[in-house]
Amino acid sequence: MKKIFLLMSIIAGCSSESNQQNNALNENWDTYLGNPGRSHYSPLTEITQENVSQLELAWSYDSGELREGSSSMYTSPIIVDGVLYGLSPKLVAFALNAATGEELWRYDTGGPGASQRGMMWWEENDDKRIIYTAGAELIALDASTGQPITSFGDNGRVDLRPAEKDAPFFTSVPGVVFQDKLILGFSTSESANSHSGIIRALNVHTGQEVWRFNSLPLEGGLGSETWEEGSLARAGGANNWTGMTLDEERGMLYVPTGSANPDFYGATRTGDNLFANSLIALGASTGEYRWHYQTVRHDLWDRDLPSPPTLVQLERDGLLIDAVAVTTKSGHLFLFNRDTGESLYEIYEATGVPSQLSGEVVSPTQPVSSVAFTRQEFEITERSSAASDFVAELIAPLDQRPWAPPSIEGALLYPAYDGGAEWGGSAYDPNGHKLILNAQEIGGILKVYERPSGYGSRLYAENCGICHGANREGTDRGPSLDRLNERLSIVQTNNLVLQGRGNMPGFESLESHERNAIISYIRNPGSEGLISDNNEIDYTFAGYTQVRDHEGLPGNSPPWGTLNSIDLATGKIDWQINFGNYPSHPNLNWGSENYGGPVVTASGLIFIGATPDRKFRVYSTENGSLLWETELPAAGFTTPSMYSVDGRQYVVIAAGGGKLGAPSGSKYLAFSLPDFD
Repeated sequence: MKKIFLLMSIIAGCSSESNQQNNALNENWDTYLGNPGRSHYSPLTEITQENVSQLELAWSYDSGELREGSSSMYTSPIIVDGVLYGLSPKLVAFALNAATGEELWRYDTGGPGASQRGMMWWEENDDKRIIYTAGAELIALDASTGQPITSFGDNGRVDLRPAEKDAPFFTSVPGVVFQDKLILGFSTSESANSHSGIIRALNVHTGQEVWRFNSLPLEGGLGSETWEEGSLARAGGANNWTGMTLDEERGMLYVPTGSANPDFYGATRTGDNLFANSLIALGASTGEYRWHYQTVRHDLWDRDLPSPPTLVQLERDGLLIDAVAVTTKSGHLFLFNRDTGESLYEIYEATGVPSQLSGEVVSPTQPVSSVAFTRQEFEITERSSAASDFVAELIAPLDQRPWAPPSIEGALLYPAYDGGAEWGGSAYDPNGHKLILNAQEIGGILKVYERPSGYGSRLYAENCGICHGANREGTDRGPSLDRLNERLSIVQTNNLVLQGRGNMPGFESLESHERNAIISYIRNPGSEGLISDNNEIDYTFAGYTQVRDHEGLPGNSPPWGTLNSIDLATGKIDWQINFGNYPSHPNLNWGSENYGGPVVTASGLIFIGATPDRKFRVYSTENGSLLWETELPAAGFTTPSMYSVDGRQYVVIAAGGGKLGAPSGSKYLAFSLPDFD
């Protein structure tokens, strides 16, 4: 009770007068990525280029035990009136005194945990709520006590799973709060067994649905004309899995979508496949369609739009233009007028490459922005002759033409599945109208194989092979399953498939006999006897495999990871620096893959973690020069949060690790200038 009383004191203050004084000295970070426009921007100026070298650890907080398996923690906390709200790897919600790190309350959902990038804040008078998703559930808590809002859903919880279909479902990113609405997308599987994309607004008081927009069209609905007749009934995806952006003044919502499913083989979904791979502008009050732009037609390359777009401004001919910036996995930047959807950069049409797969109809052309922030052609590494020879042999059989579609022989995809840009998103620096963006460059091997005829092997291919490989050999996203029976019992394996673990979702949507068939195939692939009655020739993805050299480093020439400043008016890169290192080769300084985004301040600083070397760095917005760095207990694969309490500026980052071979962690660390009082 003492902790709850302390929290109430921080929120309420000793008097209304002291509360007003405190609020004047507090700068909140009450929205994921800083504000509804996802600008990653803070107006704070106490920390400057001159004194940033004095940054020191203000406090750290261990949020709790790791998840079983490959644990991660991507949460960007929110801070309101001196209180920080965050999530542990197991999605235990907590509140801290944001100046000291002292725990105020905790709320445990009781679940195994999952990936979650942030939380939502809503308030009306004295009603203040923390809202977040844990897997398939939306949870609303009283911000003062951490207890469920009993009038919301079923005792503070809403099951978000659509009733139309039983398929994998989870939500790993905060939605948008607009007036009394919570607007959400979701994630689903990449296979044919996936939910159809919908954007839903729920009432913040009750959790009941207010409106929905079908980003995967209904038969006869808006966008359905871009699908072959009958194909919508078998399709899924076109979902918003990465979050969305709100222009509060216009009441407009900007929604990026993923590809249509099944990924990589689209014979069952002939056509351009709206609204997949699109930026959709909707009215936030009603979900009314305003405009859209599709960045990839009939996607066969997993080119989802990977992050919430960024609301920006740029100056042309003396006029200030309100725009929305969209970064892509292919390393291109699209820029649109917020009101009309008119492109502010030239877009040209690239010629497609026909597919050799039965039934596949590739789009004859693809739209390509004239502004790119990564290279578009793969260049073999020259790090050593051994590395060059290894990579040359690896890619020799691959189709290396731009826009080469998936094939049995394989195609070279560059940049690969994770970009280019990724889910960390970009920051807008209003001082000069710059876009600050971290990116990565590594090649991928895009290969499919004929779906097997065995019952268990076919189900494995549809649900598991995308991460664990065609022959259970493992990929960059999932470990090898070879000799699994020596590591786990049948009961343990069944629980793993049912409930998931680490970054692997559970498959409770499958029937028990389907899970049993998958488990039997994984544990003993040579014993399968039952043959599927599906005689159609179709194909499945061979798994996310990247082009690496003999030591596991990217097989292309550096840089492998970059931090960039882009002039929005011209699309030109002002500066670009190599960003990050791999722990196995810490002194190359050629950059690395990176996950998580930057934060920019009004004093000209860029704060960013994101790299596997566990570093947290500060750069200058003027030229990208490194001004400060420290080593975290685990890699900060997230976006930091910036705030002030009683006039003192802090930056906090979650050190969760768990990717790229980096160890996992559960600590939050806050940094500030020394207190000389």
